[in-house]
Amino acid sequence: MSIIETLFSINGTGIRPVNASDIGFKMDWTGDAQEGELTVDNLVLANEAKQIVLDHIDTLGVFEGIPIDIQVGGVNLEYYIDLLNSPKISGQGDSTIEVSVRKRKAVDYFRQQANGTSFESVNKTNPITLIDVPYLIVRDNQLEMLIMLGISAYTLTKALIEGVKSLADAVADLVNASTPNTGAPSIDLGDVLAAAIKVTAQTIYVAALTVAIIDLTKQIIELIFPPIRKLKASKVKELMIKGCAKLGYSFQSSILDEYSQLTICPKPLKKNQNSIFTNLFTLDNGSYTKGYPTASDSCSTVGSLIDFLEDWSQAKIRVVGNTVFLEEEDYWVLNSGVTITNTLNLQDSRENQWTYNTSEAWKRYYTHYQTDPSDVHTLDKIDGTDCEYSTEPVTVVNSDLVTIKGVVDIAYPFAYGIRKEKLTIVEDACLPFARLADEVVQFFGGSSELESKIKGRVGVLMISQQYYSVTKLLYTVNGKQPSSYLDKISANVIYQKYHIKNQVKENFKKIYSAEIPFSTANFEMLLDNNYVQDMQGNSLKISTFAFMNESKTAEIEYSESSTEGDNTKTIIIDA
Repeated sequence: MSIIETLFSINGTGIRPVNASDIGFKMDWTGDAQEGELTVDNLVLANEAKQIVLDHIDTLGVFEGIPIDIQVGGVNLEYYIDLLNSPKISGQGDSTIEVSVRKRKAVDYFRQQANGTSFESVNKTNPITLIDVPYLIVRDNQLEMLIMLGISAYTLTKALIEGVKSLADAVADLVNASTPNTGAPSIDLGDVLAAAIKVTAQTIYVAALTVAIIDLTKQIIELIFPPIRKLKASKVKELMIKGCAKLGYSFQSSILDEYSQLTICPKPLKKNQNSIFTNLFTLDNGSYTKGYPTASDSCSTVGSLIDFLEDWSQAKIRVVGNTVFLEEEDYWVLNSGVTITNTLNLQDSRENQWTYNTSEAWKRYYTHYQTDPSDVHTLDKIDGTDCEYSTEPVTVVNSDLVTIKGVVDIAYPFAYGIRKEKLTIVEDACLPFARLADEVVQFFGGSSELESKIKGRVGVLMISQQYYSVTKLLYTVNGKQPSSYLDKISANVIYQKYHIKNQVKENFKKIYSAEIPFSTANFEMLLDNNYVQDMQGNSLKISTFAFMNESKTAEIEYSESSTEGDNTKTIIIDA
């Protein structure tokens, strides 16, 4: 097996670190999937390489790193020298400098950038395409409010009539007081002033009653037929594409290709209040959303949205080159071009040690969306908001010795957007009148669609008040959620689609550690995918990998599916 030398270069100039023979390559898939990395954090440089670093410091200072490329066969790994991590410089002449090196555009770098990138900043440079989500405010105490408003309106109207009558009397008194006597022309200024004050006070009183009645009328109209307003919202896939583009990456996900209708409806914000005259004659109460999540939302940054998507879909972010992938493990298994049949051969079981992945076992598995106390519809319709499963033994001899334990509790940071499934009691009661009005207008040759407008209010987003406190997750088609939206995003549907692979029985594995023969060509194939096959055709998942090029060997930890030590079943507790 030939060895291909590992080549190092700084700004195109070839170098060889003093500790080159000790440098290997590693990958770790136990957390975020890492691209190939060096097994060392520091390089020791001498001669020309040292001088390049010193010249860079003299010219650009220590706050800008120095790019360094490392080539293994056909693989080029981009690194940089991090001068902020205290380079160690010794002596003059042939002496050395020890520098810290870091991966350029590694997944942890992407994570750090994503966590600090808000959608506000994304929208400034990469405008986010928004959609309109029609909604209605449907309060939970409509009948009681309607009765109270009706009584209040009657009382105020009666008071207004009496106030207008009193105003008319006051005006008449003012006219009489300011009219000179016919016999001896004179005007009593005191009477005039008193009458004028009375007219002014009565006018203010009538105006206040008028404003109150107008406001009550608006409330009654809005209560019976609240206007269909629109909130701005954004698709999750759009947010991820624009968020990654902001950071210099493209984005790919077959998960969000399937769930392209997944939508985030941010919390409404309060803008500057309109003048009293504007508010007096409009039902608009001045709330809006920017359409993309802001600081008040539960996923205000690209990183927090990624966290949700990973929890929700049980997929992992991988960064391959300049592309960010959000894919399940099966995607990488199916797209693996790596078959190391001549090297990764399981030895006889009597000579091979293994353990089990019992640390990944759980007793209780619970996933759930949020409810919103400020939107009672999320409390009234909790179907599909959560699901719970339990791992139980199949065959038991001593029940007190059963040690299945562990809790997985996954809380999604969104509340459902509740769909208006049917007409309210008041709307339903008004249908016959609307139908009659349509028939009368059409009889005389006119056009009227009152009935269809009332029925058209079904299917929109329904909230109990204008300002809710938990960001909403929707599944929208043309802005509305279909009647089957819970069949797409309910907690149990998502569990069955993405989480069922985590059930102990389905996820029971043997874990092996081994030192195997390895080549540079194998390294190239394994760089972007950690699924391989052994000589028997078994699918193996590599967890960690360390390759020393000059030793032609690799130390790996890998796992394969097993059932021999499982003896469990998963039962549903609540869904």
